[in-house]
Amino acid sequence: MSKPEMLVQLAIYVIPALILFGAVYFFTNKWYEIQQDKLKLESNKLQQSLGEKPVVQVEDMRRHFLPMQVDAYQRLVLFLERIAPNNLIMRLNNPGLPAGAFQAKLLETIRQEYEHNLAQQIFVSMDAWEITRNSKEEVLKIINMAATKMQPTSMATDLSRAIFEITAQLEFQPTDKAIKMLKSELNSKVLG
Repeated sequence: MSKPEMLVQLAIYVIPALILFGAVYFFTNKWYEIQQDKLKLESNKLQQSLGEKPVVQVEDMRRHFLPMQVDAYQRLVLFLERIAPNNLIMRLNNPGLPAGAFQAKLLETIRQEYEHNLAQQIFVSMDAWEITRNSKEEVLKIINMAATKMQPTSMATDLSRAIFEITAQLEFQPTDKAIKMLKSELNSKVLG
């Protein structure tokens, strides 16, 4: 085996191992930080119950919590952008599918994206989560409403056209209001 081949073989094994090590290191550190924050909060609660001054000040908690909140708002905006009917159809477009199969694919994709982002509700207000959930439900309704207009022989392009027609009649995409609210709420948290 020549030297270049040996280097390629070595790279094939070493690079993924380094990436895996980096990922494990990153997530372990994040887990450790979260555990430390939990311990501080428990200590704080214990000291408050004993009538002592808390160790963890509110500002310290905000400093650690704000980046997670910002990340949650970003993820929810991305979720809403991804499930906006026009974006969803463009991303999953498959003209060869029957309309019923395309409908099922659209609905399943939305549900998977939603389930993937369920934990974000911890970091946003109840109103923000509610409007996000309602937007998702509106998108599901639009897809199902368009599907009721389909014939047994209809294809994905027919369903896409029907969804576009429904959304064209709306003043705003069902996700636009939620995105605007999330951005506004995040700005008020960050800028005060």
